[in-house]
Amino acid sequence: MFFIVDFTRKNWQNIEDRPHSGRKGNDNMPNRLKQILQKGKPAIGTWLACSDPYFVEMMADLGFDWLLIDMEHIPISQEGLRTMLMACKGSESAILVRVCLNSRNYIQSALDLGAQGVMVPMVNSRADAERAVEFARYPPLGRRGLGPIRAGRYGKNDAGYRKTANEENLLFVQIETPEAVEKVEEILSVKGIDGLYIGNGDLANFMNDGKVGSATVQKVVDDLIELATRRSLPVGLPTWSPAEYHRYAQRGAQLLTIGSDMRFAANAGTAELLSTRELLKNK
Repeated sequence: MFFIVDFTRKNWQNIEDRPHSGRKGNDNMPNRLKQILQKGKPAIGTWLACSDPYFVEMMADLGFDWLLIDMEHIPISQEGLRTMLMACKGSESAILVRVCLNSRNYIQSALDLGAQGVMVPMVNSRADAERAVEFARYPPLGRRGLGPIRAGRYGKNDAGYRKTANEENLLFVQIETPEAVEKVEEILSVKGIDGLYIGNGDLANFMNDGKVGSATVQKVVDDLIELATRRSLPVGLPTWSPAEYHRYAQRGAQLLTIGSDMRFAANAGTAELLSTRELLKNK
């Protein structure tokens, strides 16, 4: 059996003019996270590590304000990232990617594939911040190459995407070493940075403390939050309970995540297992 597809201009125009389904797409949606941050409100996000498209699609439908795909500590390939972003299409959540390196390949590729922003780890100096801006922003602000592929709807909206990308796409830097803390004022002075995300786990690691909640590490975290809020710059960090999330939101942090897909699955599975075993004991 053969199928003949007529790709004449007339029929292609008919396809373009057909009404879209009721499901929203990310192509022309405003950046929900950016809107929330501009209002000075805390955004509720979470981490994505599981790359199975069923699982990603489920997470994207839960109603989080933003989702952060982790490519730094999770072995997600570029093809895997593409699939995850496709699974998020239709979600009202803003989809961001923490790239594994501050490099053109990873930052530009994530944005070209349709991410609404990137988070860059291990930004330790002004030069590191400038490099991130160079890779994430189109001229004149940066030196990002033009080839948005999926973000430009496969050639249908390259010009429109190029026009709004610098304004709509978010760029966050991670402050997670003592060196970065010392240079944070210089880092935040770089034009094109939209906010900072505190890596309190690595801060504890590099401070040879090892305890995220210790007084030494907590003081650094509190000082960074105070500095960013004084500059009216969004700041946040990972939290692992509603109470912890609320505590940091009360201090002015906006760019907050709570838990992760893997943590949710592990916690729920453990709770169901223990409850079932307890019932069997009482039989």
